[in-house]
Amino acid sequence: MSTSTSTQSPGTQVASPAPNHMHTGSARVVRRTQRNPAPLLGLLLIVGVLASILGLAYLIKPAEFKRVVGNLGKRISGEAKPGGAELSDLPMNRTFCIAHVDSEHGLAPLYPLQPGRVKQVLVDEGQKVAKDQILFTLDDRIAKAQVEEAQAAVAASKAQWDNAKQLESQHSEKIAGQRKVVEGRKALADAARRMFENLQSSSIAPTKDQVFSAQMQAEAAQAEVDARKIELEALKNLNPTFQVSQAESDHKAKLAQLQKANVALDEMLVRAPANGTILRLNIQAGESLGPNPRQPAIQFLPLGKQVVRAEVEQEFAAAVRVGQKAIIYDDARSRRDSPLATGKVLTVSNWYSPRRSMVMEPLQYNDIRTLECLIEVDPATADSNTDNILRMGQRVRVELETKDTKPKAIPASSNGSPSKAPPAVGTSQPLQSKATGS
Repeated sequence: MSTSTSTQSPGTQVASPAPNHMHTGSARVVRRTQRNPAPLLGLLLIVGVLASILGLAYLIKPAEFKRVVGNLGKRISGEAKPGGAELSDLPMNRTFCIAHVDSEHGLAPLYPLQPGRVKQVLVDEGQKVAKDQILFTLDDRIAKAQVEEAQAAVAASKAQWDNAKQLESQHSEKIAGQRKVVEGRKALADAARRMFENLQSSSIAPTKDQVFSAQMQAEAAQAEVDARKIELEALKNLNPTFQVSQAESDHKAKLAQLQKANVALDEMLVRAPANGTILRLNIQAGESLGPNPRQPAIQFLPLGKQVVRAEVEQEFAAAVRVGQKAIIYDDARSRRDSPLATGKVLTVSNWYSPRRSMVMEPLQYNDIRTLECLIEVDPATADSNTDNILRMGQRVRVELETKDTKPKAIPASSNGSPSKAPPAVGTSQPLQSKATGS
């Protein structure tokens, strides 16, 4: 029995001779050639994947898909040229940055200056309030008692001040009275001295006791005069205005304490610092507020212009200018399907700083320097978009048109050639020889 081998290729298969028992006369059985279906299945798989991608793109961004397909059809048919106006929509002519909606003056977190228990909350979240409107009140019983105590102290100090004023007016009278006393004592001393002298010059010889007694009376009268003179001088040296000024200062201090107590009582009523809106209430009636609260009692939004604070990375900051047009989109939605408003760049910061908010968000790097620019929102476009309005703190994506931004040309010198820029600090210049023979 003889055997023969067959050679197979990926596309064809050659049949080997059949055994002898299968031969019937001169007839021979030959198998039909089969092809490999793998390339056709691969092509169908590629077409299915492309169709799935296009369908998914249409479902996610239908407007963007239609726009791209329409522009592609126009360019294929020759209706639009590559250098047309559609190039202004390319990303290379725009700058994108992450931003958030803010107010012109920012948020104003409100804290009570005095610790205490919340007595009553008079506003709701989202309510618009006027300046000095009472927002909530605290228990004021202790504050009222302190005011009454300060009022009593003011009354006592006022009485002492009035008494000091009366003593000042009586001081001159005391000095005049003391002078009269000195003059009277001096007259008595003179009389005692003359009596002593007359006793010595009398024709009748006095006794020793009489002479001694007259002498002692004269000396005692003179000592009394000297004592009254000392009292008079001490009274003259006494400054009556010192007590008055001291009493006046004490009265002013008590008035300041009363004013402080009144301010503390008034702070039991927390008022709105300006016209604005209540964004969030973090308190409720009966809650105790300590001296160091962890969060503000009220997040308050003062009335002002609505702005967007955009942080442009240093790589793209050179293309940002004041007055550039800005288009604001919701960062959570498609860029083309959700334009919220338009605006213009109002200010550009003059220093690179870290991001204001260090948060772990996708597609945002925190360890880089950014240039903050303030974008003024056009109120007409913001108010017209009633379906998706701008709200405080909303994360948005800003698109800045930078197609017209060009670097400033170097000014030419007087001879028409470009002037050379001054050398940078720390760089050396080549020395130029001044030889006359060259």
